[in-house]
Amino acid sequence: MQAKGQIGNLDLVKKINMEHIINTILKYRPISRAKIASITGLNKMTVSSCVDLLLQKGIVVELGTTGTSRGRPPTLVDINELAGICVGVDIEINQFTLLITDLLGKKLESMIFPVNNKNPAYFVNTISGILADLKKTHSHRQLGIVGVGIVIQGYYNIRTDAVDYSANLQEWIDFPLLSELTKQIPDIPIYINPAPYAGALGEVHFGRSKSVDHLVYVTSSWGLSVGVYNNGELFTGTTGTAGRLGHSTIHMNGKKCSCGSRGCWEMYASIKALYDLLESTPQQLSFTEIVDSLHAGDSKVTSAVHELGHYQGIGLANVINAYNPRVICIGGLLALLGPKLINSIWNTLNEMIPERFLRNVEIYCSDLGELGVAHGGVSMVIGQLSNTIIHYSLLE
Repeated sequence: MQAKGQIGNLDLVKKINMEHIINTILKYRPISRAKIASITGLNKMTVSSCVDLLLQKGIVVELGTTGTSRGRPPTLVDINELAGICVGVDIEINQFTLLITDLLGKKLESMIFPVNNKNPAYFVNTISGILADLKKTHSHRQLGIVGVGIVIQGYYNIRTDAVDYSANLQEWIDFPLLSELTKQIPDIPIYINPAPYAGALGEVHFGRSKSVDHLVYVTSSWGLSVGVYNNGELFTGTTGTAGRLGHSTIHMNGKKCSCGSRGCWEMYASIKALYDLLESTPQQLSFTEIVDSLHAGDSKVTSAVHELGHYQGIGLANVINAYNPRVICIGGLLALLGPKLINSIWNTLNEMIPERFLRNVEIYCSDLGELGVAHGGVSMVIGQLSNTIIHYSLLE
């Protein structure tokens, strides 16, 4: 009779082997069994056994053969991207955006829902209903909803399970968002991150900066915040609130900010600031109309974007001096303002910082546009994909 400890050890070894194999497939896809064995150092029988289990569960699929100089051509295997869906949710002040992708992050659908009540319980009830409907719609997929990445305009303390702070959604402060969501949707993994951190992750995983080691991501909806990504990790600070540069002072005794201070960077360089410059509101003038007017050469909009870029440049001068980034990515709605915003930023930076400190800096608007932060929510889910697959595959 086999000892209980030995069985436990065998189960652990099987789980570890499965993790190595899944991560190798995800990184080098499509790939042959022989190549998996070579990369992981596992024997071919172990690899074949695990791959066959994944095939049986519908998590991977066999593709065609690959050319080889001798012997029988090996069969390639790949993740079955349609075996489940990932969901990213970007919560803003007046709306939230929901992005649905396959297992590899390819967009399947996106939707925008208005927020008519700033009470966080309203959001929990609304998103729970939406996810319940999605679960039914995608029940034919082996993994269903793999997970949901929630992105908030504020900071979440995982130790206290509560929203630490949100200048523009103060009703959310101290709200236990994760536990309240889990009560209503207990069978779907949920991950929470602030917008600048998620935006940086989204850009690194899905945007133009996939090979960049050091990235600063600037995002703005009604507020403005910064995420710093360095050598595979996010810089979050001691308590997870690093990046509140939108509330750094750039104008002494300037405009009153929602945080209680005056002259904050976001009061001059955010989407809210752009609407103030245009003397309008989102209800009177949609952001799409602003972008269309900018492309059409509207003088009032062009002037407003130029001024916005000037203040962006002032704030980014502080970012460059503080972090010495290789790349600065402008994300969120700001990204839709494109080259005219970037040109104005550079005009200001060239006046404020010696040329030697700007030589290697690249600044660009994210190709992910307004879905950049939601893509960050998806990246949180994909980051845990191997664990999800292992759990599903080892179920009897």
